[in-house]
Amino acid sequence: MNIKKNIALIVGVSIPILMIVLVAAVIYLPRLFYHPAYNFLYATSDDFYATQQYDVQDGKLIKKDVRRYGPSTPLEEAKLYIHDVATNQNKEVSFSEAQQLNLDPDRQSPDGFEIVTGDHRGDFFPFSFSSDSDYCSRYISGHNVSRKLDLKRSSNAYCDGVKFIGWIQ
Repeated sequence: MNIKKNIALIVGVSIPILMIVLVAAVIYLPRLFYHPAYNFLYATSDDFYATQQYDVQDGKLIKKDVRRYGPSTPLEEAKLYIHDVATNQNKEVSFSEAQQLNLDPDRQSPDGFEIVTGDHRGDFFPFSFSSDSDYCSRYISGHNVSRKLDLKRSSNAYCDGVKFIGWIQ
């Protein structure tokens, strides 16, 4: 094959191949270099008000007085979990154990990641037939990297059973 004769063909075939390689590199290379480093604390409960009972003040977990509107049934105790971002696993902790942690309640971790919820996908109005929704899922996202989190959930049908509390310092 004479390269000088077929230079236009070689350039014409190599440009799309180079574009595919470039797009793949832009998508997949960040996953190799950016990993979240901060674990976080979250609460889960079947009782909507129970997850609202925890807050962070001066870097420490506190329990707030939550007033329930409606029936005067006792407030269910929310369960606390530490999520390990490296292994994507959860460990249940007691309130007293969680109080020993130094927490940062900011939405974004010090290394630039945040917890985001899934969304509804697959529909195009007026063809909204799909039940392919991801509302209840949580993701850790940042630096063009996103990974689904395997969080403990309550059996709450409204997906309100998981509340982010803070990044562990």
